[in-house]
Amino acid sequence: MIENDEQLKVAVSQASSLVQEISDYVKANPRQDFYGRIRFPRGFIKTAPEIRRNLRFIENETLKRNVSYALMTHEVLRWNVFHTDLAGQAQEMLIKEAVCLLGNVCESITIFPAEHGLGRGSGFKKRTERLRAMDVIDDRCLRLLEWLWGKRNQEHLYDVPFLEWNHYEKKDWYKSVRAFRSLRDGLNEWRGFAAA
Repeated sequence: MIENDEQLKVAVSQASSLVQEISDYVKANPRQDFYGRIRFPRGFIKTAPEIRRNLRFIENETLKRNVSYALMTHEVLRWNVFHTDLAGQAQEMLIKEAVCLLGNVCESITIFPAEHGLGRGSGFKKRTERLRAMDVIDDRCLRLLEWLWGKRNQEHLYDVPFLEWNHYEKKDWYKSVRAFRSLRDGLNEWRGFAAA
C-alpha cells in the first residue's frame, strides 16, 4: 500500500517500466496480446447509477442511461489524459474527443419536446437561447455552451478549415466541463431537483 509521496514516485516508476515491458513483449509476440491487458483502476469511473443521480431532470429513461454511459466514457478519456504522460497530438485528440462528447451530451439534454422552443425542431443554438430567455441558464453558461458547440462541430473533419496541430489544450477540457456542469445544474434546478 502506498503511504506517502516517495512511495508513490517509486510505484509509478515501477509500474511505468512494467507497462513498457509488457507493451514491448506483446508487440514482439502479438498472439499474446490478450495476456498483455492491464487492469484499469477500479473505482475511478463512477457507476452509471451514481452519474444518473445528477441527471434527474432527464425524463426519458433511455436517454438518461445513454447520457450516463457517455459520461463514463468521458471519465475513461480523463484518466488517459490526466493519469498518463501521453502528450502531443495523441493527447490533443483525446481532449478533442472528450470536448466533442460533452458537446453531444449537452445537445441531447437540452431537448424537452413538451416545452415550447425546446423540441427537436429547434437547433442547439436556439434551444440554449430559449433556456437563457427562461432564466434556466445565465449569460456565462450560454457563452460556454456557444463555445462548446463550436468545438463540438469540429468533429466533422470535412468542415475543419485548419490543421488540428497544437489546437486542443487541457484548458479546453476544463472549459467544456464547466459548460456541461453549468447546464446540468441549471436544468436540475429548473425541473425542481437539488444537486446530489
